[in-house]
Amino acid sequence: MVFGAVIDVPLIVGTFVIMLAFGRRLARALGRTRVPLILPYILISALLIVFEEDINCMPAWCGQVIIPPTLPFLMFEVMVLGLIATLLRTQSVPRLVLAYSVFGVAWEQTIGGLKGAPPLVDVIFIPYVALSYAFVSMLPLEVLLRSGRLPRSASAQQSVPSPEEPGGVRNR
Repeated sequence: MVFGAVIDVPLIVGTFVIMLAFGRRLARALGRTRVPLILPYILISALLIVFEEDINCMPAWCGQVIIPPTLPFLMFEVMVLGLIATLLRTQSVPRLVLAYSVFGVAWEQTIGGLKGAPPLVDVIFIPYVALSYAFVSMLPLEVLLRSGRLPRSASAQQSVPSPEEPGGVRNR
């Protein structure tokens, strides 16, 4: 952590709470624009990843670079997450974020920064790691799924035939 737990943890947690409070409003506002939703999804994801990684940086490059070297990998993960969300037509953003956070914790324990850490370190850092993965995915998913512009499911697109169409019942 760059500034230590005194500044870093409240900075991430506070920003996450603000995103929780205003995420749906932002998603609806972006849904009214003519911009393809994938564009704000990618831009918001990239900005949040850079912000989060600059706070939770590795000592080897902490303070040395503006763009973290983990950006391509995390962007790939977030893009796959967005693809899964749209293909499955996910309605619950919190469930998807929770699943991504669990994936992120498993990733960090097997491949990432928590690999080989003592159990006490795991107990202390696992909630923060989960929050960090939720931090980079919550707002972009809100924009992608809650903007009101996603196509509806096939069952929702079927309409009741009007009285003038074949199969409709006329009121006489």
